Amino acid sequence: MNDRRPRDKAQTVRDVIAAATHLFSEKGLHGTSIRDIEKASGVSKGLILHHFDSKEAVYAAVQDHLNQTYVTWMAAQRDATDDLLAAIKNGIRSSLAYLALSRDFRRIVLWSYLEGQERTTDLDKRFTSSLIESMRMGQETGLVRDDVKAFVLPFIVRGAIDYWIRREPLRGSLCAEYGDEITDEDLVETLTQLILK
Repeated sequence: MNDRRPRDKAQTVRDVIAAATHLFSEKGLHGTSIRDIEKASGVSKGLILHHFDSKEAVYAAVQDHLNQTYVTWMAAQRDATDDLLAAIKNGIRSSLAYLALSRDFRRIVLWSYLEGQERTTDLDKRFTSSLIESMRMGQETGLVRDDVKAFVLPFIVRGAIDYWIRREPLRGSLCAEYGDEITDEDLVETLTQLILK
């Protein structure tokens, strides 16, 4: 007689992704094995490979899940306003807040870069394209500076936010040294001023 309960496929996938997210965040793709994921998730190696085919497929699923969570977060934070200036500031604040909260997201992005596992997905393209289009619209309405390419602006903003978050200890040290008190809102205001005419 078989005492094993049937597993819920969706829950199994969620368990694997949750465990793998933590492991990949700590050790990267190459430092994590299927056995590690098996042990952390409680899902057998055979079942993991049944659902994902390979460790790389698990990694891709983790990346997709994190990106979808980020885009969903950003959409939920969006104000229902036609005020582009407010939308730019809110977008910067929201991205900053999400990246500050999601250590796994930040670390996996860095691991992906270091290990050559960066992927461009349709979701990435659509999200970034919407930011580029917002900058173009801002240039057409005279709000956003037009002496730089709209295409570049979202990459500059996102890069600045990433660096701001990663270098928090450096910021703290320099603030103490200079006697300054700099907040996340100072970054929001500065980036906005750099974008606007």
